Amino acid sequence: MQKRNYSFIYYICSISFILLSLLSVIHFWCFNESFYQSEHRKLTLNNKSIAEYIGISNDELDELTSFTLNYLNDSNASLNKQMFINGELREVFTADEKAHMVDVQKLNITSIYFGFIALIVFISTFLFICFNKLINKFYKANNNVFKLFVVFISILIIWIVIDFNSFWNFFHHVFFAGNDLWILDLNKDILIMIVPPEFFFHLVSTIVNSFIIVLIIYYLFIYYLNKRYIND
Repeated sequence: MQKRNYSFIYYICSISFILLSLLSVIHFWCFNESFYQSEHRKLTLNNKSIAEYIGISNDELDELTSFTLNYLNDSNASLNKQMFINGELREVFTADEKAHMVDVQKLNITSIYFGFIALIVFISTFLFICFNKLINKFYKANNNVFKLFVVFISILIIWIVIDFNSFWNFFHHVFFAGNDLWILDLNKDILIMIVPPEFFFHLVSTIVNSFIIVLIIYYLFIYYLNKRYIND
């Protein structure tokens, strides 16, 4: 009797974990308010702290950051907000900034849905592999996927280090195709003052480093399972 080939399940399992890991790491760091606070205290704009450059206090900057991040996770939320900036009460975000954040919010909520789907697919396929004692075959397929991903990550890191602006522009052209609302003015748009280009370089670098660590831990875990399977 011919044995069934479950290769597609092995690859789906590996790919779903990679997608789940990437989306989870992105979400963790993008909504980690402690990371924002650390960056805001560290970075400068025209030799001024970010809060000073905007014209508010550090506490007000923290509150504004929290308000903006909360908006991205709530499709019913609004970005309408007034604050005293340089002593003048004004609407914080312009119409263009709000329109761009609508796009960012949609992207974030869509990524959460994809994350849940990837989680369900990974759990179901991994349990199937374990219950059917297919760890050894899965380990081999997993290695193939990881070899390709090592190449991809290596190219990505080189691109980010050599020309981050090119990488960042490419990202926006792909995920915000059809408009240029993401092109903001650091001299007048508060949204980009809160998260200036250098902030995004640090954010992306942190995400990539964390993602690599998660993949290494996952690979070692599968390696350990395979060793146990062979020895049992």
